[in-house]
Amino acid sequence: MNVDQTNESDDEWAARTSRAVRAGSRDALAEIFDRCAQRVVDDIRSLTRRDESFALDCLQEMFVKFATHPPVVESYAQLFAWMRSVALNIARNSILAEQRRENREAIHAMVEIDTRDARSSVDLGEIEAQLTNDERVLLDLRFGRGLKISAIASALSMGSARVESAIRRAVARLRRNGADS
Repeated sequence: MNVDQTNESDDEWAARTSRAVRAGSRDALAEIFDRCAQRVVDDIRSLTRRDESFALDCLQEMFVKFATHPPVVESYAQLFAWMRSVALNIARNSILAEQRRENREAIHAMVEIDTRDARSSVDLGEIEAQLTNDERVLLDLRFGRGLKISAIASALSMGSARVESAIRRAVARLRRNGADS
């Protein structure tokens, strides 16, 4: 840091370093990291109630985005707002992906248990023979567990219209083959 930079304001610093990062300066990126990283980590931890490791992962991904597509800012407030917003979006996406993964695993575990139990019943075995595994899963989630179409779609990472259509087709086939009588 030269003598002129010691008297610069936070806003001047943010504008100067962000321009330097846009020009390819790794030193400026390191300077921003040193000055802002802990505050971003603290915000992520506070708002997500996750551990420091999670927050550091989000911070790292945010800095990768910062290095590849640095924002143009004129103030420290703009710089920090950009960093915080991007890091929190990364955290949100990570949490949502984790929840979808857990839902899929729970659904697959429930279906596995149910299919083992269903095989012992002759009546269910006849119905089961008319359905594909995917159809059995969808029908069990909708009618056996009472889940809404949107919840099933979200858990299986499918569109709601696709889930609803598949359920309607399976039910129609069962009716045609006399499974509901």
